[in-house]
Amino acid sequence: MKIAIVSDIHANLAALRAFPESDYDQLWCVGDLVDYGPRPREVIHEIQSRAAVVVSGNHDYAAGFSADPRCSAPFRRLAAETLRYTQEVCSDEHVLFLRNLPQFREITIRGTRFYVAHATPSDPLFAYSPEGSERWTREVELIEADVLIVGHTHAPFVRVVGNTTIVNPGSLGQPKTGRPLACYAIWEDGAVSLKEYEYPIAETIRDIRGMPITEADQDALISVLKTGMLPAKRTGSSRLAPEATVRSDP
Repeated sequence: MKIAIVSDIHANLAALRAFPESDYDQLWCVGDLVDYGPRPREVIHEIQSRAAVVVSGNHDYAAGFSADPRCSAPFRRLAAETLRYTQEVCSDEHVLFLRNLPQFREITIRGTRFYVAHATPSDPLFAYSPEGSERWTREVELIEADVLIVGHTHAPFVRVVGNTTIVNPGSLGQPKTGRPLACYAIWEDGAVSLKEYEYPIAETIRDIRGMPITEADQDALISVLKTGMLPAKRTGSSRLAPEATVRSDP
């Protein structure tokens, strides 16, 4: 059994369409289909037609319910501006799809128990918990799963806590790895691998330039894609903020 796992696509259609895997049995999406990127409708359609498992991310929830995605300070304005764009270009059916996404899924495949949530089991939409956080010790105690699949931080990792393997595939559409490469994970018969690939980023940049947002906001979004870092103009630094200062993911 081969499962391709993607997360945090953020309306980056070029990255999704360049996905290099084709021989998987199922595609799972760990939330945040929309916002920041220029092609939310098309990404929703692709995931609807291709993914066997989809859970809601904080940006999907925000678009579906006109809610605050609770982003960290460097991304708050970008989130608000692109949320408005997402809601303007998406149909009622697209919004309803986002609204109806479950916040978590529990799935058993060939004896392996999976728990899938965008952020954490205790706070599926908003909690920001990077790889080294002590929080994971408490989180795995809340579930009965061999594999916990999360996203949200835009940084890939695999970590074993007790009897649970935590897998974060990173971000397909807005990676925070310091490299402009789309990230994903593969689970195959108990083995996990983290992967990344080049995609036609120029297509996404071109489409961002066509979005009805300010040039400064366009520049910030493009900077994140090109560098795999926080938008320097918003933060004054390209380093990620420490966990204690972050409200939620980008």
